[in-house]
Amino acid sequence: AKLNMKAGKRALDGCDHKTAYSYLGAALSLLPGDHWISHYDLSLRLNFLTSSAANSCCQYDEAEQILRRGLANARCLYDQLPSYLLLSQILRTQGNVDDAYNTCSFVLLQLGETIPDSVTPEAAKTMVEDTLKMYEEIYDDDWLERKMEGNTLRTLIKIYNVMAFSSYFCKSYSMVVYFTCKAVQLSLRNGICEHTPLSFLQFTGNETNDDDAVLCYRIAKNAMSLQERFDMATQIPELYFNFY
Repeated sequence: AKLNMKAGKRALDGCDHKTAYSYLGAALSLLPGDHWISHYDLSLRLNFLTSSAANSCCQYDEAEQILRRGLANARCLYDQLPSYLLLSQILRTQGNVDDAYNTCSFVLLQLGETIPDSVTPEAAKTMVEDTLKMYEEIYDDDWLERKMEGNTLRTLIKIYNVMAFSSYFCKSYSMVVYFTCKAVQLSLRNGICEHTPLSFLQFTGNETNDDDAVLCYRIAKNAMSLQERFDMATQIPELYFNFY
C-alpha cells in the first residue's frame, strides 16, 4: 500500500492524474479492513490523495464519496480540514455553490470564526477602506519575508477564498467583499502563503473603483510577483484570470 501510494503521489505531482488514480486506488484496496484503526495516519493521507486524484480525473462523485468516508473516520476537525476544503472545491466545480458555501461556513464556525447573516453596503465599504489602510501600513520587505505558520491558517485563508467565490452566486455583493477582505487581512496579520496571491487578486478584482484603482493595480502586481516564492502551478490560470 505504501509503495503504491508513493508511486501515486509522484504521478499526481507530475500531473499524470489517471496513473495517480490507478496507483492510489490500488493502495486503498490493499489496506486491511480495520485500517482506520490500525493504520490511521496512512489511511488519512491515502484517502485524501485518492480523492484528489479522482477530482483531477473529473470523477467528482467518486471523489466526494471518498472524502465523506474520510471525514466520517477522521478523529478531529484539524484532520478533517484538508478534506473539507477539497470537498468545497468539488462542490463549487459542480455548480453546487450553496453546498460549497454551507460546507465552508460549517468549518469556519467550528474554528471559532463568526459569519454574519448579511453585510450592509456601508459596512462593506468600511471593510475595504480598513483593508487598504492595513495594506499600506504593513506591506514591506519585512512582511514579505514572513511566512504564514500553521496549516490551519493556510486552510482558513483558502476557505475564505472559496466562500468569496460562492458568495458571488448565492449571497449579496457585500458578502463577497466581506470574505475577500477577511482573507487579505488574515494574510497581512500572519504573513504570506501560497494562497495569499489569489486572496489579494480577488480583493482587487472586486473592490477596485476610480478612487482606489492605482493602489489596487499595485496590489495586484505585487500579488502576481509572490507566485515566484511558492509552487503555484495549479493556480496559474485562476491567478491570471483574476489579474486581467
